[in-house]
Amino acid sequence: MNRGLIKSYALALAGAFLAMPALAGDDQLNVGMANNRNMVPSFIVSSSISAKHYDGSTDDLLTAGLGKTGLAGAAPVVTDPQDVAQLRRLAIYTNYRALVDIAAAGGYGTLYGPNVTNAGVVTASEGKIPGWEYIAVVDDGSGRQNVTVMVQVPDSFDPNNACMVSATSSGSRGVYGAISAVGEWGLKQGCAVAYTDKGTGNGLDDLQANLVNLIEGQLTDAVVAGKNSLFTADLTDAQRAAFNAAWPNRGAYKHPHSEQNPEADWGTNTLQAIVFAFYELNEKFGTPAPQGGKRITLDRKNTLVIA
Repeated sequence: MNRGLIKSYALALAGAFLAMPALAGDDQLNVGMANNRNMVPSFIVSSSISAKHYDGSTDDLLTAGLGKTGLAGAAPVVTDPQDVAQLRRLAIYTNYRALVDIAAAGGYGTLYGPNVTNAGVVTASEGKIPGWEYIAVVDDGSGRQNVTVMVQVPDSFDPNNACMVSATSSGSRGVYGAISAVGEWGLKQGCAVAYTDKGTGNGLDDLQANLVNLIEGQLTDAVVAGKNSLFTADLTDAQRAAFNAAWPNRGAYKHPHSEQNPEADWGTNTLQAIVFAFYELNEKFGTPAPQGGKRITLDRKNTLVIA
């Protein structure tokens, strides 16, 4: 991807900002509030919300601590498949490289990349971006949907000049799927970035071993995971045993096998990620309400939202 394409893409983003009038009249997508207080959106599983700050040195929002050099190098080794930080680093490494040419001859590091500003200035920086990362799950209570939503808020975010960029993953990619194509531009711009895997993320059910992924990638027994599984095939124990006897060593994958037709809700999930981002921004930057809690101070009226 050359500089001209990046500029064209950025202009296309800027020209497609969301006024989001639908949010005002849709209870499911409306920012949760009561007496002008910030509330968790009704579609979010509140117990699933996690918040982590990355210092921009040992770890960060854009490169998981790898920096420009690490992203161009060998894949990070996962020594502990239950270590969320290691799984996240590998996920960001893989997804970053999936949508951009990582070769220096293609312009990485000189025309684009973590070390190149949005204005095209090449810096000596590794391009690590400090800030907060919030992850949550959208579900109807069944544990069958479990759409992952995430917002990254760089430390450079200015609530007085608030902006947000939507970064919905393409294909069957996980929640970091658009990090190099969209997330990088938004983070460098000082904007919050609202991500979602739109319900098609990397959920694999190993039917033979009865192992599934949790939301942050750890592998665990499907029974132990329960509704916290990213995806578990809708089979009874007897059905799974019969299937394994007939076709051993097979797996089911969330995108084609969840029976949720997730592509149909792509737009809804994108809006849900944006609303979740507003919730977290108001948790962080909202002013105290007289009754306690946080007052709504950032919304679509004073925040530029680009999608």
